[in-house]
Amino acid sequence: MTTAGPDLSDGVVRLRVPERRDAPAIYEACQDPEIIRFTRVPFPYTPLHAQAFVRNAVHELRTGTGVHLVAADAGTDALLGVCGLVLDHARRSGEVGYWVAPQARDRHVARRSVRLLVAWAFDRYGLQRVQLMADVRNLASQRVAEACGFRREGVLRSYEERLGDRIDYVMFSVLPGELA
Repeated sequence: MTTAGPDLSDGVVRLRVPERRDAPAIYEACQDPEIIRFTRVPFPYTPLHAQAFVRNAVHELRTGTGVHLVAADAGTDALLGVCGLVLDHARRSGEVGYWVAPQARDRHVARRSVRLLVAWAFDRYGLQRVQLMADVRNLASQRVAEACGFRREGVLRSYEERLGDRIDYVMFSVLPGELA
C-alpha cells in the first residue's frame, strides 16, 4: 500500500511514504527506551500501533494534514527512523518531529531527514514557519535543531504529561531561508 507522496533523498537518507512492510521495523524501533522517553509514541507500543502509523501516514498525506515519512538507507532501504510534519495550513506553518532507530544513531539521520523534509515542505506548501519541540532533557534533539538552522525560542514549562511526569519542551523554529 503506497500513495503518491514525496520521495526525497540526499544520497545517504531516503524519505518515503511508509508501507505495510515497514510496520515490523517501526514496532521494533519503538521498543527503544530513548524513543519511549523522548517522543510522543504510545506506550506500550504494540504491533497494532505500527500498523496504524502506516495507515494514518497515508491518510494524512491524502488529506493534507501531515506528512510522515520513513527515513531509510538510500542504498539498502533499511529503516533508519521516521520524520514527520504536522501541517497548519491556516497559519502556513508546521511542526516537525522525528525519531531514529538505535542502530542508526550517530549517522546524522535526523539532521538529514529534517533538512530534506522541511526544505521540501517550505517549497510544496509555502510554509512561513516550521517549529520543532524537543524535550528539555533531550540534548541530542536540540543539537539536531541547531544544526539544521532552527533558532531556540524558549522553554515551554510543564507543557504536557508524558509517562506520569510533566515535561518541559524547548521550542525552536526556522523560517524560509534559514534552513542550514
